[in-house]
Amino acid sequence: MTVRILLYVVIGFIAAPLSFAEEKSTPYGSSEFITFDGIKRLEQLKVVFDFNFADPHGVKRALHPVSIILKTVHEYGPVSFEPVDIFVVSHGSEVVAFAKQNYEEYKDIVDRAARLADLGVKFEVCSVAASGLGFNPDDFHGFVRVVPTGAYALIYHQNQGYALMPGAATVPSDLINPNNRSFLGTKSNN
Repeated sequence: MTVRILLYVVIGFIAAPLSFAEEKSTPYGSSEFITFDGIKRLEQLKVVFDFNFADPHGVKRALHPVSIILKTVHEYGPVSFEPVDIFVVSHGSEVVAFAKQNYEEYKDIVDRAARLADLGVKFEVCSVAASGLGFNPDDFHGFVRVVPTGAYALIYHQNQGYALMPGAATVPSDLINPNNRSFLGTKSNN
């Protein structure tokens, strides 16, 4: 019996530094994956994305979170006839990416946006930015709607209960800049 006690003491001394070292390197334990219990009670998630990029190619990266939200809602809910309603409001230099004349340059962006539109995502372009870049409303692809101004649309959607996702926007820059100058519409003076 004393051998057994001695063995426990020796094992305890050997194991103690290991567990202490483990606790010291991860003092906060491990995270856990959770879902939201209340999601089942919601009818619909409503979100509006704010697109305002210095470089139109930024739209490609910004469409990723839109896709992720669609996938996540499909996987986790809410479960209803229309579980998510998404608007994308574009009101910066990136507006050129949605113009029909620039399709070849922005084909991957436009095709991805069109697929998202087929899934119910609504794309809106600011008429002030469009005009400033030399475009009329009919210069854009058919899945795009032109709204009075981007700020007006963002305010409207938020007042309708849509959560604003501003993380998709960069710091506002000049509407016409080196990133989009080659892709302006025909009525532009610049």
